[in-house]
Amino acid sequence: MSSLRVFMYHKVSQENSDFLTVKSSDFEQQMAFIKSRFNVISLKDMLNALQNGKELPGRAALITFDDGYLNNYELAYPVLKNLELPFTVFLVGKYVGQTVEHDGLEQTFMSVENLKYMQPLGSYAYHGLGHENIMDLDESVWEAYITNTIQHFNETQLEMLPCWAYTYGAYPRKSKDKMKKLKEIMETAGIRCAFRIGNRINSLPLRQPYKIQRIDVRGDQPYWKFKLKSWLGKLSV
Repeated sequence: MSSLRVFMYHKVSQENSDFLTVKSSDFEQQMAFIKSRFNVISLKDMLNALQNGKELPGRAALITFDDGYLNNYELAYPVLKNLELPFTVFLVGKYVGQTVEHDGLEQTFMSVENLKYMQPLGSYAYHGLGHENIMDLDESVWEAYITNTIQHFNETQLEMLPCWAYTYGAYPRKSKDKMKKLKEIMETAGIRCAFRIGNRINSLPLRQPYKIQRIDVRGDQPYWKFKLKSWLGKLSV
């Protein structure tokens, strides 16, 4: 059975590693491994398969980043460019080109110029307006929140693909009715798929395009565990 692995990264650092941060030397090792074992595709390739039935290569893989940190441009992009690996960044509207307090730290995010420079290897999609957890928002504002996010990016003149990554991996997990409502809002707004976490490998063709699962790459886990997760998905070790 054909499959799709979606790797999820956040930050890259020359010196530090933690839950959300992968050391640049480790990142380079991981990218070389992914290139040698899987067929890395672009988000456009995945959308083409989803919407037009185009078949993806066996062991397809997407490389994704959340939030749009400046270190993605400074440290991750040179590695990706050298290996000619396409990648996707899920961007937070109000963070682009800004230094803001996020997760309790003052952090700097890529500018529109940075993002345009990384094309055509880089693709961009939505990660909310201000990194709000959609499950903390009242259902009555979901539609406005999603359409306002899209409108915000329209004003940047960045080429955005119609895909969404749930902040904190949060979506209506326990309510079919709420999930149906959110899916309908996204469809109406033109969003064609959405990504969660899950740490599982997706079977193809995608049967739940608004619940595409990603493998959470953690900087505080050893290389052997990264390789195991890349093959098996969710681990019990």
